[in-house]
Amino acid sequence: MILAFPTSYERLSRKVSAEILQAEDQRRGQLMIERPGHGSPTDWSALLEQLESQRDIRVIEITARDALLSWRHHEKQTAC
Repeated sequence: MILAFPTSYERLSRKVSAEILQAEDQRRGQLMIERPGHGSPTDWSALLEQLESQRDIRVIEITARDALLSWRHHEKQTAC
């Protein structure tokens, strides 16, 4: 069986998703992310757009290489 090597977009997406999960685990609602030095500007723009539309994350681009991600914690509510 041959496994496909992940694209640069997939690698970037996995990296940022892991950072978001870590921030959520620490109960943080914001995260600064930086495009890797070798990262594609096209991949970066596509990822920021995807985060904003599919993950309900507010994206504030600081520079062409940096962005602030912000989201609200949704506490799980249990019925009494």
